[in-house]
Amino acid sequence: MNTVAKSAKIQVNFKIRKHLFLVLLCLGIIPMMLIILLYEHHVLKPGNNGLILIPLFMLLSARSITTLLEYLLFKNNLLKINEFAERIKDGYFDTHFDLPMQKDEENYLVQVLRSLESLARVIRGQNNMLIYNLKETRSEANMMKKLAERDGLTGLFNRRYFDTVFQVETENAYRSGTPLTLIMVDCDKFKQVNDTYGHDTGDRVLKQLALIMTEVIRNGRDVPFRFGGDEFGIILPKTELSAAERVVSRLQEVYMTSERHGTTLSISAVSAVVTDGEVLQEQMKTIIKKADDGIYKVKKRGGNGAEFARI
Repeated sequence: MNTVAKSAKIQVNFKIRKHLFLVLLCLGIIPMMLIILLYEHHVLKPGNNGLILIPLFMLLSARSITTLLEYLLFKNNLLKINEFAERIKDGYFDTHFDLPMQKDEENYLVQVLRSLESLARVIRGQNNMLIYNLKETRSEANMMKKLAERDGLTGLFNRRYFDTVFQVETENAYRSGTPLTLIMVDCDKFKQVNDTYGHDTGDRVLKQLALIMTEVIRNGRDVPFRFGGDEFGIILPKTELSAAERVVSRLQEVYMTSERHGTTLSISAVSAVVTDGEVLQEQMKTIIKKADDGIYKVKKRGGNGAEFARI
């Protein structure tokens, strides 16, 4: 809901008594002036009853006079009031009437116009409140969405969001015929860090690893995750295994120079070409299992290494 920031001043003919007086004055003067002119031009002779022209004039001009009175007293003002209402309905809440200074005694039309302006102010205030509440609701919704998608400690995407993105990227890989690579990362000896230095130090190690992961991948294209505990992952769309190997090498290199408190990384990278759109879910499970198996192999060798595979 948006407020249109545009105002207008609507002028209403609220001097009804003045215009009514002028109309009645004209109705009295014009017939008399007509009679005088007819006498001067010898159309009427003295002694003739020229007053008969007054009702005749009134009869002939009744329709025009009625239309004039309708416009002066009602139609013009009603059109202006309708214009005011239409503008308020369209969101121009700063529209107002050009009214005189308020007095103790005012005619009914001015009172009605002031009431309409007061109503418009109330609507404007309620609209502003609705806009504010809507912004707050959107802000809270965005925050809840972020909390639902992000890991609270590292700020990376969480496992729940991984499932959504991995399916989308698997479908994209099938349609485009390009390889999809999944990297899984496990922090070796992390439990020893928590036991030796405490959980605060362990949290710093995990946050540092998450930061390094975001630095070595393509911003806005690759998607890093924290699955939970000391397990992390990266989805690399449209990426060959050779490119993934360079990412893994860079990740290990940077991490080994960080304050890691004796931890190392076990990494597994699996590159797959998705060939069957009918069994995407099965192929997703196969990629994840292959990556898990790679981590297990590295761990079995003592950790601090990497395993690569193609499907």
